[in-house]
Amino acid sequence: MTLTREEEKPWKTDLARKAAQRRERVAQELEETIKKAPSFEDALRQAVELMKRRFARYSSVTAYVADGEELAVHIALERPQGPDRVGSTKGPLAEAAQGPKPTVVSTLASSEAWADVGFTAGSAMVAPIRTEAGLWAILEVWSDFRDAFSAPDAKLLERVTQALAKKTPAA
Repeated sequence: MTLTREEEKPWKTDLARKAAQRRERVAQELEETIKKAPSFEDALRQAVELMKRRFARYSSVTAYVADGEELAVHIALERPQGPDRVGSTKGPLAEAAQGPKPTVVSTLASSEAWADVGFTAGSAMVAPIRTEAGLWAILEVWSDFRDAFSAPDAKLLERVTQALAKKTPAA
């Protein structure tokens, strides 16, 4: 007899449970690291480094900070060649950061706009770091695999950006 129903595959349930537990541990570690950082800039740098270390499928993690009408790269780990500054009001990063929650783009290959910021393949997550004063920074996570990010990944990124928003000087 062949097992076909998902409930009859306990190893899948166990793997999903372990992945959720690991993601929760990493989220708590990130929140604690951000809280203990002496400044927003240190918290941002440490969060980017920790996310890159903890998630192998995160091919690149980049933090942009608001600089007038532009976003300037603050720290980038293993990011493909791209501009050091992008517009904060138009372009794929600005559009993805308009919402209150992280935006997941499952495939970048069909978008010329993403190629302009250095991505020709894979997928991305983009999340704004906002204070009452407005957009303060953006976190961009890129994977060279399409459909690399799930809803739990977006939730983790949302927790990180919320912790960083509490650390900003304007908060």
